Amino acid sequence: MAVVMPDEQHKFIVSIMYRIFIYLLILCTTVSVSAENLVILHTNDTHSQIDPDSDGRGGVLRRKAIIDSIRVAEPNVLLVDAGDAFQGTPYFNLFGGIVECEAIHRMGYDIQILGNHEFDNGIDSLARVYGKVEGVARLSSNYVLDSTPLKSLFKQYIIKEYCGRRIGVIALNLIPSGMIADANCKGVVYRDAIAVGDSLAGALKKNERVDYVVALTHIGYTAKPGLPSDVLLAKNSRNIDLIIGGHSHTTINPGDAKCPECVFNNADGRKVVVCQAGGSGKLIGCVKLNLDDFSVSNSLMPVDKRYDDRVDSCLNSFLAPYREKVDSLMNNTIIVSEIAIARRTVLASNFISDLAMNLTQPVYGSKVDLAIMNVGGMRRDVPSGDVSEGLVKAMFPFDNKLQVLEIRGDKLIAAFAVMAGRGGDSVSHGVKVIYDGNGKIVSAKLNGKKIKKNKKYKLLTLDYLANGGDYMEPLKSGKRIFSDTMKFGDRVLDYLKSLGADGGKISVSDELRMEKIE
Repeated sequence: MAVVMPDEQHKFIVSIMYRIFIYLLILCTTVSVSAENLVILHTNDTHSQIDPDSDGRGGVLRRKAIIDSIRVAEPNVLLVDAGDAFQGTPYFNLFGGIVECEAIHRMGYDIQILGNHEFDNGIDSLARVYGKVEGVARLSSNYVLDSTPLKSLFKQYIIKEYCGRRIGVIALNLIPSGMIADANCKGVVYRDAIAVGDSLAGALKKNERVDYVVALTHIGYTAKPGLPSDVLLAKNSRNIDLIIGGHSHTTINPGDAKCPECVFNNADGRKVVVCQAGGSGKLIGCVKLNLDDFSVSNSLMPVDKRYDDRVDSCLNSFLAPYREKVDSLMNNTIIVSEIAIARRTVLASNFISDLAMNLTQPVYGSKVDLAIMNVGGMRRDVPSGDVSEGLVKAMFPFDNKLQVLEIRGDKLIAAFAVMAGRGGDSVSHGVKVIYDGNGKIVSAKLNGKKIKKNKKYKLLTLDYLANGGDYMEPLKSGKRIFSDTMKFGDRVLDYLKSLGADGGKISVSDELRMEKIE
């Protein structure tokens, strides 16, 4: 017998069932569109470190193992490099960048940007090497490349789509002047990184319906006054959402109590995260971007021997013939060092300038008053013990040549001030410079005598510095009275080979030649 419900009771039950249906529909919908992540893996300043470094960390085979494992676990992965993939080991000295470019392609990088060291062999060489390897999007947003051979190889931005979200990526580079030799970047026109970056990001959001903008940068975490930096970009922009940087080799690991600040308020008071992954390929940065609310978490992953059992055979086979040539240099001992000399230390500063002074007679054939070098030109540590031919080549890899300048004392003092501004640099024995916390020169003496502003001195230096490189503008006023024709690194290699063959060893003074006083 059928039961007929009263109208009110029927309406109530229908209402309850409708509410349950709507709840289940909402629940199912919520589950189906639950927040997805975009995992952005990033590196910077890997500097030709194809194999593990002397401390056993890094190496592209390990890096690829990490990248591949994350791609298996995560549906949305974007792999980017923030510049300076070139220069630092014999792989670049011998093969000019092709190994690095091919490795980046084989590791599956999606995006690559320029660093200053990409220009070390000149812009024509860079274009040839890049032209041989395809498959990686190359970006440059604030360099105008229309009058260079790089024009067709670079885009201003790229848009990637993940789970319906449009992610824009732009690339911002440093001011070439003072960092890149003019001849090596001929035709490149620089536009203000911060202004271009924010303007382009805004245009992408307005005109291209981009939801989120990532700025890949090679300007440094912080910089000298008047220069762009990641921190300034974060604070002064309105439309950039995430910054992944390079150039300063800054290790930004939020899990470390000593980590540099990485979250900043932008010009509108909105939070912007800045990321960077040290250098030499020893770390891979990992950003997890929630594609629902665009919240960010960032961390660093060490590239170490734990991944040695997951070597990619194809990449390993590609590297084998190149590695054989590199190893032949790295295993050829030419001299022994009595002491370990770490880069960017007082020992390194003295070592470089002493080398230059020892080369004065055989290269120039006469005496000079002093030498000024740049400790940043030394790219590898000197170990205690055996020093190989390959290590020396990697230590001084640049196409720099010695020059002798005739220069006034006031310009020398001005050059010392530039060096003091970065915490001191490389000067020869007999020079004693004292400066205060503001980089002001308190005293400058040569062989115990005060440097006279109007007196002319013979200065031994590198053509890179004489042309104003490393912001050494005062040296540009010097009169060139001698220019070598051989690379400084080759001069050093020949000198150390000869010294080692005669039973000599590398030794270095620990005297403090540039001293800061409080």
